[in-house]
Parts: sequence; C-alpha cells; structure tokens
Amino acid sequence: MFSYENKRFLIVDDQKPFHVMLKTMLTNQGAKRITFADSAESAARLAQRKTFDIYLIDYNLGSGKNGAQLLDYLRHNQLIPKSALCFIITGDNNKGMVLSAIEKAPDDYMMKPFSQTQLFNRLSKADQKKSALSNIFDALNDEKYDQAIMLCKSKIETQSKFSGLCKNLLADIYITTKAFSEAERLLSMIIEKRPLVRACITLGKVYCLQHKYHQAITVLKEVLHNNPLQMHAYQWLARAYQGDGELNKALSILTHAANLTHHSLEKHQQVALLAHEMEEHKVIITSYQSILQISRNSFYPDPCHLANYIRSLINFANTQEEMFEKKTILKKVNSTLYQSRFEEGRNKNFDFNSFDEICQANVFFSLGELLKAKRRILNTLGKIQGNIEDFDNTLLYESLFSLLDIGEFDYAAPYLAELEQRDIIDPSTQLAIRQKTGNRLEQRMDNFKAYNKLGIQEFEARNYNSALKHFNRAIEFEPLNSGALLNRIHVYILILKQNSRDQRKQHIINCQSSFKLLSNTQLPPEHAKRYKELQAEFTEFTGR
Repeated sequence: MFSYENKRFLIVDDQKPFHVMLKTMLTNQGAKRITFADSAESAARLAQRKTFDIYLIDYNLGSGKNGAQLLDYLRHNQLIPKSALCFIITGDNNKGMVLSAIEKAPDDYMMKPFSQTQLFNRLSKADQKKSALSNIFDALNDEKYDQAIMLCKSKIETQSKFSGLCKNLLADIYITTKAFSEAERLLSMIIEKRPLVRACITLGKVYCLQHKYHQAITVLKEVLHNNPLQMHAYQWLARAYQGDGELNKALSILTHAANLTHHSLEKHQQVALLAHEMEEHKVIITSYQSILQISRNSFYPDPCHLANYIRSLINFANTQEEMFEKKTILKKVNSTLYQSRFEEGRNKNFDFNSFDEICQANVFFSLGELLKAKRRILNTLGKIQGNIEDFDNTLLYESLFSLLDIGEFDYAAPYLAELEQRDIIDPSTQLAIRQKTGNRLEQRMDNFKAYNKLGIQEFEARNYNSALKHFNRAIEFEPLNSGALLNRIHVYILILKQNSRDQRKQHIINCQSSFKLLSNTQLPPEHAKRYKELQAEFTEFTGR
C-alpha cells in the first residue's frame, strides 16, 4: 500500500505559505523527509546533491525559470530516478500555462487549492500506474521493443487495470517500429468501442505517417472540434495539411498552437521552419523573437537563437526594394545587438564582440556597402586570437556564412571543414547551414572557379588579354574574391608593361580600382604578401 513514511519529498514553490501548508498535509499522513526550494535554480542544485522519491513542482516560480523548465532540466540531466513521481502544481488556470505544463508529461498535474486527501489519492494512483508498467517502460528505455510488445499484450489479455493504457502504449511501440498497419488496426478497434481522445490522435498520426493525409485531417479535425486544447492533435493536423500541400492551413494551425503554449520553444520552432518553406518573413521573425526570449529564461540559453533572429531580420531587409524600409528593419538589428550585450554578452563561452562585428558587416552587405562589409569581416576574423577549432558554434557558422557571402571561398574552406566536425542540434541552424552550403554554393563555386581557372591557364600561356577577360568574368560572379582581384591586378600590370601607350591610362585606373577593393583589409597571409609585392611592382612601373 502506498505510504508517505519512507518517501523523500522535494517541494519547489516560491511562496512560503504554500511550503507551510503542504508540509502540514504531508506530515499529517506520515511524511518525515521533506526538502524545500524556492526557485528552479536552487531545486536544480539540490537535485544534483540528493535524489528524491516525489517532486512537487509549482509551475510559476516568480521571475526566474518556471517549473516546466525545471522538470525538463532534471530529466535531461538524469537527476530524477526512474521510480520517482513528478507532479506539476499551479494556482493559475491560464490556458497557456496549463498546456505548457501538461506538454512536459509529468506524472500528474494539480490545480491549487487541493486537500491532503486529494493529493494522497493522486499520488497513490500515479504510483500504482508507474509500478504496474515499470517493466514495460524499462524495456522501452532499453529499446527492447519485442519484449515491450509481449508485456503490453500480457497486460491486455489479463484485463489488467491498466489494459487500456497498455493498448495505447502498444500502438506507440508499433509506430516506433514502423508497423503502421498493426497500429492502425489496433487503434481502429479501440475507437470502434469508444472514441477516446488519445487513440484518435494517435490514429491521425498513423494516417499521416502512411501519407493518408485526408483521413488524418478528418480524424484530427474532429478531435480538435471536441477537444480544442489537445496540442499533439494540432501538430499532426498541421503535418497532414503540409503533406497534402495546404501550407497556409498548416502554418495557421501551428501558429495557433504556439500561441496557446506560449512557453513552448519547440512549437515556435515548428512555425519558423514551415514559415521558411513558405518565405513568410514576418512570421519567421516573430517566431525567432519568441524563441530567443524563451531561451533566455531557460536552463539552456543558446546564442544560436540570437543568431537566428538577427539573420531573419537581415533576410527580411534583403527582400525590400525601398531603402527606407530596408534601413528601418536593419535598425532593429542594431538595437537587438545592443540589448543582447547584457544577455548573450555575459556568456563567457560566446565571443559576443566578434559576433557583433560580423553582424554589423552583414548589415553593410545588406545595404549594398560591400567593401565595408568585406573589410569588417576580414578585419574581425584577423583579430581573433586562437584557432578556428576554438570558435564557439555560433561564431563559427556565422563567420563561415559571412565569408561565403563575400565570395572568399578559399578563406571559408577551413571554417566549413571545422563546422562539418561539429554536432549542430538546433533545427533552424541546420536549415541555415544547408541553405548556405548546399547545391547553391556548389553552383556559385563552379561558376566562379571555371572562369578563374581559364584565366590562370591563359595567364600561364602569356595570353594576358584573354586571361583578363576570364578574370573579369569570374569577378562578375564574385566581385569581392581577393584571389581573383589579385589575379586581375597582376594581369593589368603585365599588360601595362607590354603596351607602351594603348589604353595605358584606363588600365592604370582599373588597376588602382582593384587595389582599392583590397586596401585597409586584413587579408590572409598569402594574399597579403602578394598584395604588397604587386603594389610595389605597380608603383615602381607607373610611379603612382
């Protein structure tokens, strides 16, 4: 029989009166070992030193991290024993708060106020369920799916108290093992007897995974008509519409779900990714702004979310034809970076100053001030102490993106090689990397290198006028590529030496213009050496 007597409790609540009340409830029924924490941070520190049997966590913990974020953190760091019970408690019936809490799948969820009998009964029921199904969950954790299937069927056949739950678990296992037809058959039998919400949602999911989008839409719409707060139903209905090509409906549904669970980073991430596919820039910006705020208040603040938000603003600015509109959007970049100095700027593992400089360079690039952008990028990267291997992930890929934007492919190569060794988890960052380094980059590099290579071949054959045409063509594709500009300068100098008067003045002007595109820039050592040599040769020959 369930008892408090030997249980270790951790109560997390920022309200002292609730501590006193709950302690009285628990001690009245035999609890002896009760520990209190008044914030998520202090609870996390306690959980690192001790283990508990029952976690009673208030959702709203004041100005810091909330109870759902704490539960996430404890699970992620394996600080909760498998046998422990976790309840989320709140006195606020705000829909977004309730849905955010339920989405974290605690063992149960309780609204204040409640009696000591209600609490005991709910804890007792949760303990019975966990004990009865523990062997199934152990098998699932060990990915022993055949064993888990056998155990579920055994519970169902013996008409266990939890046979209904076991049927749903069995359907989930079938989905995990991609036995979709088995899952569909089982779920259809359950629903035929009684259209239970969980079974209906899972059936909609199975239809969607089998590309039976119309059937999925029919089932899930019916669920949401009767139960409008079922978050998983929104997720799979959106996927069904997306699979069926109705992207506007999918985006509308995901946006509604994200607004309902305003603390769900994952929901906003889903909106952002679909909005990318649809090129809905305003939705992308709003989603990344929400993600940034959620991340800042979490246990895992990640500067990648700042980078995603800044990039979304710049990408939107790049779509504007009117300069006034473009500048208005880009002002938001500067104000965000200023505010971020007091948030992400405090992260000792993030080189915020260099990131800031790279972002400012990207603003110049968006405004069409390409030379300023190039100088700022190369000068910033040239000043960074340490090796590329020491770059944090965010600075690494933002540096790579900026180098690719200005066409410095050789300079970017070691950054790309290092990035390929990193484990990038954030899906929006993964998308940005694919967009910047995929087929589009290959096409750009092929076009540029083809003409640059022809120019080098003609140069080596001393066909300087033909070489100049090819180098100019390469520079049309990548106007800021340092190697191609140096090649063109070299050709101009040799043509000047060959021709006494013909087009001399124009060649000198063109040569000076090319030098200007490389001046006041911290070039890579090999390019810097070549630049100085060509500059000296040009000055010696022309006296300029």
